[in-house]
Amino acid sequence: MYGMHGQENYGGVQPGPMLGPPFGAQEGMHPMKPLMGPPPQAKRQRLNVVACVVSLFVPWAVFCVVATMLSSSLRFSSPVLVQLIIVMVAVPLVLYTAYRVYITFKTLWHGVHLAETGSNTLWTLFVCVTCAVALVLAVMLGSYNYKMNMQAIFDVGALNAYASVNPMTMRGQELMDAGRVQFVDGANLDLKLSNGFKNTDVYCVAPITVSDAVLASYDFWAVGKNCCSDQKADFKCGAYNAVGAKGGVRLTNDVDRDFYRLAVQQAASSHAIKAIHPLFFEWTSDAAESLEAMEREGYKCLLTGILGHFLFQAVLVAMALTCFSKIRFD
Repeated sequence: MYGMHGQENYGGVQPGPMLGPPFGAQEGMHPMKPLMGPPPQAKRQRLNVVACVVSLFVPWAVFCVVATMLSSSLRFSSPVLVQLIIVMVAVPLVLYTAYRVYITFKTLWHGVHLAETGSNTLWTLFVCVTCAVALVLAVMLGSYNYKMNMQAIFDVGALNAYASVNPMTMRGQELMDAGRVQFVDGANLDLKLSNGFKNTDVYCVAPITVSDAVLASYDFWAVGKNCCSDQKADFKCGAYNAVGAKGGVRLTNDVDRDFYRLAVQQAASSHAIKAIHPLFFEWTSDAAESLEAMEREGYKCLLTGILGHFLFQAVLVAMALTCFSKIRFD
């Protein structure tokens, strides 16, 4: 049968517009989502306060302990013990750092438990690496400070102190164990007998006498480095022109002592004098005060290094925090 307009009509059902919900919106199904919408919000990484604190203070503590130990009297009295402690710290630290590097790269590259342990893995690696760096820097600073400042203090402190030493009546053999010396009133430097020996640096010597008296043997010498020339007698080391200066701090550097001995031999040959058993001192007005000044310089160097490393570690933590916050772990 045909309906209106000649269209075929089956079963008497008239065609018409479709009524009811569209396809996909029948009962039990979700409505269609819009194709456009607001962009998803990026998840912000929460600040890991504990990791930041640990990363700041643990490497710094390693630096402080190692640098202080290498600059202290413990190194002078028990050098083998100090070396053993450093090895016991360094070997496990290096091995564990290598292990953390392996674990971290395996985690980041292969996605092993990345969502749960990614951030902690990076912070653990950061602590290990910066501890290793702190250990190396501490060894460098401690060794430098010990060699340049502290070793001479401990060497002199282990020797004896003498007062009222008269270069006219005493000989070098009598004061082989002298560390600090206070000379008698009237003791001075005979600058016209001074000499300089050049071997890259200029090693300067001047004999210690009493009122410029001629001595049978000049066994007490003031010394200094790069404070004179090797061409003429122009000694200007230490407290050479200070009024009342009559103290001496014993030279304990074995390498420098050999060059000072050569300078004395040159002076003895040039001025036809004898130096049977020369002892070398830094000329000063007060030997005890000179040692205290050296000690303050050593502690100043150590404290500067400790504060400097704290700032350095703080910068590293800030950089790590900035980088890690840009990494998505979920």
